[in-house]
Amino acid sequence: MKVFLCFAVFFLSNFQFVFATTWFFNKTLQELKNLRSQYVNRKADLVFLIDTSGSLSRPAYETEKDFVRDLLNEISVGAEASRVEVIPFGNTASIYIDQVSNPGITKNKCTFNEKFNRMEQKINGWSTNMKAGFELAFSVCLGNYSGQKRTDSGGKPIKTTVLLLTDGEWNWNANPVSLAQDLHEGGVEVFAIGVGQYLNMPNLQQITAIPDRQAFKLADFKEFAKLAKYLRGGKLNVVLFLKISYYYY
Repeated sequence: MKVFLCFAVFFLSNFQFVFATTWFFNKTLQELKNLRSQYVNRKADLVFLIDTSGSLSRPAYETEKDFVRDLLNEISVGAEASRVEVIPFGNTASIYIDQVSNPGITKNKCTFNEKFNRMEQKINGWSTNMKAGFELAFSVCLGNYSGQKRTDSGGKPIKTTVLLLTDGEWNWNANPVSLAQDLHEGGVEVFAIGVGQYLNMPNLQQITAIPDRQAFKLADFKEFAKLAKYLRGGKLNVVLFLKISYYYY
């Protein structure tokens, strides 16, 4: 009888665990699908803000890049399709790939991949000046570098999205929230994609206009990259699901 009661308690506890984590996983997965589907077979300007600071391990940084490649895998990239800007930030920030701020007919997915594959983590130093990254993103989307921004058939700026990849921490004097809010007010959508066991999720939520739809967290960039592969037709590994469930229980 004791054995049966122990089994019943174990079953009910794990049922609650699976139910809760399945709900969270499905919610996150749906939002990621929604994100990706916005840019397939349409023109858009995508600005990736990529954390290159020392708080990320080398494998985590490489997996972060894998996610960008996977997300763009089935999205047409080029002067007459979606244009992609890459802004890495560490001690400082820089424009590394300039398809939005400086478009050209020869700039396409092939040239993007060729240059993006060479981008090193140490490109801008090892601290986390996220504010500098957002300053450049604002310049590209709405400021000094926005002169090349396209408009739709109605004369409105083409859909523009900033995708931040980070662990959520920034230097004490590098708070980017006000700049993110300026982007929101200018019609730019901002997604914050966080990583790590010690992820600062409240920081990421501050950066987005709709936190429950635009701020995501997963165990690490490796798991996020696996999800990106799943979004483009792969199978979801059971071990991956269990790992995600474990982290979010």
